[in-house]
This record gives sequence, structure tokens and C-alpha cells, in this order.
Amino acid sequence: MTTAPHHLAMSIPEDALREFVLSQRWFGAKSREIAHFQVIAAPVVRTEEPLLALAIVEIRFHPGTHELYQVPLGFRREWRNGIAEVEGWVAYDALADPELARELVESMRRQADVAGGEAMVEFRATGEAAGPLSSIRPMGREQSNTSLVFDDDLVLKVYRRIEAGVNPELELLRFLTDRGFPSVASLEGYAAYLGTPLEATLAVAQDYVEGEGDGWELALEALRTGQGDGFVERLRVLGETTGALHSVLASDGGDPSFAPEEPSAEALGLLTASVDEEIEALFLSLPDLPELEAIAGRGEEVREQLRG
Repeated sequence: MTTAPHHLAMSIPEDALREFVLSQRWFGAKSREIAHFQVIAAPVVRTEEPLLALAIVEIRFHPGTHELYQVPLGFRREWRNGIAEVEGWVAYDALADPELARELVESMRRQADVAGGEAMVEFRATGEAAGPLSSIRPMGREQSNTSLVFDDDLVLKVYRRIEAGVNPELELLRFLTDRGFPSVASLEGYAAYLGTPLEATLAVAQDYVEGEGDGWELALEALRTGQGDGFVERLRVLGETTGALHSVLASDGGDPSFAPEEPSAEALGLLTASVDEEIEALFLSLPDLPELEAIAGRGEEVREQLRG
């Protein structure tokens, strides 16, 4: 049986949807007074139960500013923790439903185009499909987006607050992946909203690379366990990788988004002065500890390297 997910999404009571959005970690304007809350578009991705629509929610604030959020909505006849009941269907957060989360990735793999009123959603794959998607888990306690890990092989990041234009993350990932840069989790696909009221990136899919934890904590642990030499070697590799990254980013003079520009004398002067001040402030703030005797008072040497 088919039905109209677009109609269901547009019919969710404003109060129920408002309560759901305001309770989410990714909603970044909890302290602002809301004047208006409305679903303005809802392109339909799936018309068989469970239904799936990508609701674009406009939130207007006093005095006259607004933000747009993406709220993927699932619809089932029965579902726990629903947002609201609409015409016998339970509306809920689609990213909490493994079947609908898989649908988003499969839509990328199918290169699907989804119509939605005066707009469409373009799903695109940029890599080779790896096979069926089985296990799914949330990545963690994110603040502004929602990321799901599939089989420890693929990450789907769904942007919640959306803004006009290609998301810089997608722009950079596509550029680096196209040029085979090895030190980045390769782009495997994306979804983009095209049309009224804006064109925006909705989601990206990347290879999953497991991390070792917070870099600062790794540094402290290396100092605690006397493994500082090994950590310094890792910092050297990090510096080399960062240099290689910038070389790749500057490698295409024909791409206006990445073509290197000759900095003006004024820009160089401002940059140098800013870094110079940071160096001075850092060395002035160093605590008087035996472990820091080797670098104490040597800020001028670092600043001299900067001037050189």
C-alpha cells in the first residue's frame, strides 16, 4: 500500500514538532525566542512502509531572523517514541530507524533523484558500493549533526542545520578524494537539496576510520608513561601530513575554490603579527615547572624563526 508521506510531513502539528526539535542536542538556538515554526518542504524518499520524507523546517526568531533545519521523518503504523500521530501514522525521527538509515545510503548508491514540490534531492555515490549494510550504531554524543556508523566501514553524517551552498566539508572531501589523498577518510557519497528555498548539502558518506581518542589526552598519556619520544615522532608525521594536505589543496590552479592566491604584504603582516603575539603570550604564561626549564625564556628564538 502506498500513501503520501509529503502530506503527512506537512500535517504534523506544529507544537509536537517544535517540542521534538527543541529537545534535540543538535538544535543550537534554545535560548532564542521563536516566532514561527513550520515545515516548508518535505521531499519523499520512500513511499512504502516505513515511509520516509526529508522535512525542511523553517524556524523564525524575533526580530526577523531565521534558521533552516533538516528533520528526516519516518512514518509507521506503530512506532515507539513517536513525535506525533498523523492520520493513523506515527511520525518519528527516521535516523532512529535502521531500515530508513540504510535507505539513505542505498539512495546514494542508486544515484537517486527525489522530487519534492519546487525542489529535488540529489543522491550521489562517489565510490564503489561495498555490499549490504547490516549493523548500524550512532557515532556518539554529537552537538550539531547526526552520524551513523555502518559495519565499521562507512559513516553517514546528516546535517541538521542547513545553509545555502555546498557544505565546505563536502567540497574539501570531494577535492581530496578525487586527487587520491591517502590521509583522509574518502568521500563515498552525498545528498544535496536543490531548489526552493535554497540549495544545500544534506548529508555525506565517508569511509569509517577508527580513531584513538582525543589528541590532547594522547599527549598527556605519553608524558605520564614516559613515551614522549614516540609522541614527538607522531607529531612529526602529523606535520608532514598537514604539509602534504596543503600541497594537494594548492595543486589545481584551474579550480577557483582552491587556486592559490598571492598574499598581499598587508595580509602577511597581519598574520605574522598575530602569530607573534600568540608566541609571546604562550611563553609568558608558561608555569614555573622543572619539566619546562628546557624551553623557558626561549620565546624570542621562536619569534625569530617566524620572522625568518
